[in-house]
Amino acid sequence: MNTVRARREGVAWLVDAAAVVAAWIAMLLAECVAVLLLWPGQFSASWEYSLARRVVLPIALAMFAPASLGVVAIWKLATHAAQGSVAARRIAAGTGGVACAALAFGVSNGRHFTDGILRAAFVSAVAAIGVAGAYLLAPALARMARLPAALAAIGTAMAVGAWFADALVLPRLYPVFHDAMCLASLFGGGLVGISFRPQAAHRTRAGRVFAALVGAAVVGCALWTPHAARVLQRASNLRIALAEHAPLLGRGVLFAARLVPPQKEATPADDRASERLEIARSLDWIGHDLVLLSVDALRADHVSAYGYARLTTPAIDALAREGTLFEAAYCPTPHTSYSLTSMMTGKYLRPLIALGLGEDSETWAEHLRRYGWRTAAFYPPAVFFIDEGSFPSFERTHLGFEYAKVEFADPVLRERQVAEYLDGAPAGTPLFLWVHFFEPHEPYVLHADHHFAGGSSPELDAYDGEIAAADDGIGRIVRQVRARRPGAVVIVTADHGEEFREHGGLYHGTTVYEEQVRVPLVVMGPGVRKGARVATVVQTIDLLPTVLSALGIPRPARLRGRDLGPLLATEVSDSDGFAFAETDRYALVASGGDRLVCERRLAVCALYRPKDDPGEHRDLASDDTARVEHLRALLRRVERDHGRYESSTGQEWPEPIRRGMQGETEAASDVASLLDDADLAVRRKAAEVCFDLHVPATARQLRRALAHDEDDDVRRWSAVALTRIGDPPSALIEALARGPDGDWRRRAALALAERTEASPAATEGGPALTQHACDELASWWNELAPARPATHGRDGGQESADGQPMRLELDLMHTEELLTATRRAHCRAAVPALLRALEDVRARPYVADALGALGDSRARAPLLAFLADEPYITTRPHEARALLALGVRDKVWPDAAPEVRTELLLSPGAVRLAVLLSDSEATLEGSVDGAPLAGQLSANGGSVRYGDLGQTHASRIRLELRASAGGIVALWVIPTGRLD
Repeated sequence: MNTVRARREGVAWLVDAAAVVAAWIAMLLAECVAVLLLWPGQFSASWEYSLARRVVLPIALAMFAPASLGVVAIWKLATHAAQGSVAARRIAAGTGGVACAALAFGVSNGRHFTDGILRAAFVSAVAAIGVAGAYLLAPALARMARLPAALAAIGTAMAVGAWFADALVLPRLYPVFHDAMCLASLFGGGLVGISFRPQAAHRTRAGRVFAALVGAAVVGCALWTPHAARVLQRASNLRIALAEHAPLLGRGVLFAARLVPPQKEATPADDRASERLEIARSLDWIGHDLVLLSVDALRADHVSAYGYARLTTPAIDALAREGTLFEAAYCPTPHTSYSLTSMMTGKYLRPLIALGLGEDSETWAEHLRRYGWRTAAFYPPAVFFIDEGSFPSFERTHLGFEYAKVEFADPVLRERQVAEYLDGAPAGTPLFLWVHFFEPHEPYVLHADHHFAGGSSPELDAYDGEIAAADDGIGRIVRQVRARRPGAVVIVTADHGEEFREHGGLYHGTTVYEEQVRVPLVVMGPGVRKGARVATVVQTIDLLPTVLSALGIPRPARLRGRDLGPLLATEVSDSDGFAFAETDRYALVASGGDRLVCERRLAVCALYRPKDDPGEHRDLASDDTARVEHLRALLRRVERDHGRYESSTGQEWPEPIRRGMQGETEAASDVASLLDDADLAVRRKAAEVCFDLHVPATARQLRRALAHDEDDDVRRWSAVALTRIGDPPSALIEALARGPDGDWRRRAALALAERTEASPAATEGGPALTQHACDELASWWNELAPARPATHGRDGGQESADGQPMRLELDLMHTEELLTATRRAHCRAAVPALLRALEDVRARPYVADALGALGDSRARAPLLAFLADEPYITTRPHEARALLALGVRDKVWPDAAPEVRTELLLSPGAVRLAVLLSDSEATLEGSVDGAPLAGQLSANGGSVRYGDLGQTHASRIRLELRASAGGIVALWVIPTGRLD
């Protein structure tokens, strides 16, 4: 009898689970339709919808199906509770409490819960609600089985509501919240399935057949999943769209990526796109001076010679009529320092620096000086401001120029400086002159002589005015050179472009889309075709090989660019050309009309053709897979060649390690395999790179190295790497954290602090070791931003002795990692140093975020002082929201009111109002006592706008503000005396 009862109970479980799975199939199909209706622009073709159903849906179903037994178990528990079982009711209450506590703990890791007592109280309160709710609601929910329609309605509401919360609320934030919403949605769908399953379905033949059919479908999906995952690899756009917008199918996409890792592309042995052999000289510039004019942040499509509607660049246009214009020229990295040093050395400097190479590279000026040239450079100190520590020799030697005028100067001053230098230069000696104009770089300054209005935004009008000012400077320099040194070769280009939200961002340095990496390039000189336009893809690192060839100087073996002489001299039928560009996260290969943009973290590439799609929004990768594979092979070859021909006094690292040192997470597994290498130096470096990449896929090899490698350094690196990727800290970590070696203490402290948020106890050492790690991070910050005698800036900020703002001796990527660790460890001991670190403009947004999260009142006045006159639009909202987290504001509207009317009490003297908006693109209108408010309210200036009151105003004013979109979040009243 017991056997029969157990068999019946088992069949009942399977039938219930089948009903749940059937409901989930309907949910997945509904999600396919919902994603298409809500985000139609994310899909490039109708075949992608079909692929989502045929490929992604089975993967998601196979992944979710085992969880149906969990839903049934919860339902059975609730049923027993409804039947009067006290034990079942208590288990339900405990389960609800644990689930709610986990959710509360996961969502309370932000700045509002930096206080441990407050966080504990919040988690306890939510857990108590979960206990009470489950205790009371579980039996009531089970009784709803008597009313299937009501149970289905409740399940549908839960499934739909949780799905929308997962899809739309706080996207990409609070992963625990989204996981909870996904589970709630699946549970709601499961209730719908159970409601439509008759009570005695398991006793009928039809019920058993239904369970068998659903089970067969699940098994079929599971068997189909590996093949489906491989098919899905070829649909990059679909993967990105679903991962971003489909809570259920998107998790299937991520599961498929883990199940079938991206395949490695083979590199054609005969492809030499990045090592094109030189041909015979096409130009002869011997006896002619050389003038290189570069402009900061000048995107090609804002140059009137490139078809821009506004006349922004008459001087460049005139040079283009006298020479040749390249329509598809690309910088190697959209960062000034990396781009200019690359152009001056003819190499991709960013990956070389990541490898610890390239600092000994000879520059353009040094090559020419060897052959008797005089060289002079005029550029602003901002050229080496970002990532200054990566270019010590280039900055110290002024890129090899024998004369350098390094200061900020407007075009008029720069013209005078150049004229004075030319007047003193010997007439019989060839001259290489470089002038870099900084004007178009943000913050954009209005120029009365170059005023534009009526564009898509005041910000863009100001940018065009800056371009016109720089172009005026180019005209001035060219006139001076031609008056004193006739016959000079003139080259005009830019270090990078500038983004205005084309792909969701501002400024530069973040992506490799056209607006950031495509730059103007015009060459005018003897033998160069006049008025010609070249469509072949080229790079700014091609300029040095071109000049050396034209001057008859032998080409050094380590140059990566190619000679553009044939394109300049004759109308040749050249190949498609080639360009490579990269940032921390993105890589670009440009060839012919194709642009392959790869997101390195996801190992996903998209194919664009800007001629037909200028905004680069339509991914064509699925339409031309052969072309994508070819371009990816070119990309792989270029990346493998980084550093191959560089001289090095140290170890020649294997290719996986070189890729990993450049930040390529896709190489992590290959790097980890080298932990078994016979060469001790290779094993040590592999463990170090695993620490830097901290990719979970390396855990197995790292654990083996920690347990079995005889070398202390390999085991140390393995220990800290494992802690970074989530393994419980080992005894070795505690020893390192408390040991005498400062470098290892810092690495251990970083690893421990990064995981503190997820595990407050951190290790067996508990809070004491966590505090020890915090103290180590604070000491690290004090070294990076030391308190020293200096010229004081805003509210205690420091400037160095030469008047330049303080700069952290750490690159931005590692600065962000250190800030994350400091924030997660709630390390308030670092606050004084972090306040000094605010002076570093590149790190300021991230430092402000950390200060807001730490919740220390000492940050209030400095942050308010920076917010008062912050010149960088993208930094202002970070400062504003940090102040909100610290409780500093004069008015706040939590619901972001679109229109506000309020009264303010003001002290005598001039006052600035800072207003935080929820929509950075909204226009804002304001008035004080009925009179329009002056300042930058209506300008498209990001999320924070300024309004200024003069010296004379009432002590009590009536302020009205109205936003065209979104709403007004907060307001600060800052006397201008606080800006000094």
